[in-house]
Amino acid sequence: MNEQVQILAVAPYEGLATILERESLSYPDIDMTVVIGNLEAGVSAAIDRLVEPYDLILSRGGTADLLRQSLDIPVVDIKTSALDVLQAFQFSEDITGKRAVVGFRGITDAARLTSDVLHLDLDIFTLVDEEDVHGVTRILADQGYETVLCDVISSTVFREAGFNTVLITSGSNSVRESLDEAVRVAHHMRGVRDENLFFREVIGNSGMDTVIFQEDDSLSFTTVDRGGGRALIETLKTLLPEARRGEAESIRKTIGGRGYTIRSFVSEGQAGSKVVFYVSQSVSGSSTRNAGITYHTKAEALGEYLRSPYSLAGDVNGINKTLQDMLESGRPLLITGEYGTGRTAVATQAYTISKLASHPLVEIDCGMLIERSRAYLLSGRTSPLFESNVTIHIKNLEACEPVFIEELLGTIVGTDVIRRSNLIFSCNPEGELVGKYIPYIKDKFQCIQVELSPLREHKERIPTIAKLYLSQLNANLSKEVLRIDRQAMMLLADYPWPGNYVQLGRILSQLCATSRDHTIRAADVRSLLALERPVYPNARSGTSYGIDLDRPLSQIERDIIAEVIRKHGGNQSAAARKLGISRTTLWRMTKDQGER
Repeated sequence: MNEQVQILAVAPYEGLATILERESLSYPDIDMTVVIGNLEAGVSAAIDRLVEPYDLILSRGGTADLLRQSLDIPVVDIKTSALDVLQAFQFSEDITGKRAVVGFRGITDAARLTSDVLHLDLDIFTLVDEEDVHGVTRILADQGYETVLCDVISSTVFREAGFNTVLITSGSNSVRESLDEAVRVAHHMRGVRDENLFFREVIGNSGMDTVIFQEDDSLSFTTVDRGGGRALIETLKTLLPEARRGEAESIRKTIGGRGYTIRSFVSEGQAGSKVVFYVSQSVSGSSTRNAGITYHTKAEALGEYLRSPYSLAGDVNGINKTLQDMLESGRPLLITGEYGTGRTAVATQAYTISKLASHPLVEIDCGMLIERSRAYLLSGRTSPLFESNVTIHIKNLEACEPVFIEELLGTIVGTDVIRRSNLIFSCNPEGELVGKYIPYIKDKFQCIQVELSPLREHKERIPTIAKLYLSQLNANLSKEVLRIDRQAMMLLADYPWPGNYVQLGRILSQLCATSRDHTIRAADVRSLLALERPVYPNARSGTSYGIDLDRPLSQIERDIIAEVIRKHGGNQSAAARKLGISRTTLWRMTKDQGER
């Protein structure tokens, strides 16, 4: 008999999973399996693994509470310590506006103790149920709060509502304390669990994928891959009423461009009825016809949006009004802006709040289309352009040849797409090619336009953006970074960011991964930004850090002098020292330029 303690750890986010795996290596009496999932996803992930015997489950916050309610195996909480709360509090220190702590009891108890001992006077709101977060969101909005310290689960809702979010994550010390407690609990409660005979029966009788839902429509068990299978599971949920009425015993569905055959039956038992789906994928042709065409469910699209740097840093509240106007009018949306300004994020945001969010989002990336997928898009029998009640996002129009743009727009007009589906266009308007089609798109389809400004026009927000994004990175990476030093932050704020939010997110991720002693320093930033010159050699044609070089030298000098004076707050003496000239020379040059 294996004397090791068998632990199933359910981590609500990837960073915690990494810490659990690392710290468990120092416990020779523990054999631990780590899965990732929060709340119901965490319960489903746990059920998937319970075909093997475990002494207990280790999890955190609301996920631990839900596991405790759903399963009859002991659950030990991963604690949130005062150190964890203090780290999150430090990230929020320089962010202006009112802030609050929101979370389940494990987090708020630690926050309340920390606040009392250190006299921090934190405003704390405790969640009892997952749905409570929506009510708290409204309360905080009404009372003028701007920043929320919370867990990974709650942050999704708060970020959608336009709040700054700083994550309270469990560090290494908290994990070690929880592992110690888990060993003590397991030694007192060790026993062999009987496997669920129902699961064995349904799996043993099927050579296909199996998906099982409980009486309350919660996912109980699945053999479908959690990444690519999310669209399938969401579709099966919509079939539950028909399955319970016996109207879905055998059906065919096309989901995400793939064909499926689905059978269902209802099993009645003492614990209530369960709906079982058996799913097999139909044989399809070459996938090259779908190159550049991607289907998303609302959950997938929302996940992509929340992972984008723009969701932390963009003008979410300002753009929401335009999006609501579009949705109420039923008119298409045109999103313009440079690369990396969040065009795809805004399109996804518009989809997730629309009435068609329960239907697919079809993303057509013109830069990824090949000859076969173009032909399929324009004339294929199952082309998304011929579907109904979907949201179609046509992105990167500037990557197309004129002939294809004309054929695409002609097909949209000829098949009356805007009468059957939501339509979103997005592109960089600076290109000469796409520029001549923008007036036609706006006038022909009566689009509502959203123009996204580049990050260099919002330099004052970069320190706040960097701290918020760093907080998110600490939840996804095992390496904890506590601060960006002052000089490093100045370098980040002064850089022109030709790749905008996308580039900023990538640079911060790399700085986080390569930092030493929990700090990002100026030398790290200089080295990394130096490597960006080959990446964006012509990011803005004819310009260098916002200075137009295609002009006479005297005009270029004027702009450089004005920019240096601006950076020194109008202090001409400091500007002269920076330029390596005398104060008199600087005065003469500005005077001469003013007289030209």
